[in-house]
Amino acid sequence: MPKITFSKTGTTAEVPVGTSYLEWCQENDAPQDFGCTVGSCGTCTLVIEAGAENVQAVTDEEKETVEMSTDEAGARLGCQMIVNGDITVRPAST
Repeated sequence: MPKITFSKTGTTAEVPVGTSYLEWCQENDAPQDFGCTVGSCGTCTLVIEAGAENVQAVTDEEKETVEMSTDEAGARLGCQMIVNGDITVRPAST
């Protein structure tokens, strides 16, 4: 099973392949903030420190929202991610 690691806390959890990052975080009191679920606010902007290939590709809509939230390279919206393999994440700088 894939693992999600939160580098800020060092917490790691196993999740089934195809897990919605948003839903898993909300159900498991994970250290990730979410302000919406439609990819328009940017509250859940994060950086995948390892395993970026283990989530689906960024969409144009997600990219536009991320660019409004941070200028950190490789940032993603947690609310849009599906976990298909091991990832390590941290909050993006704003």
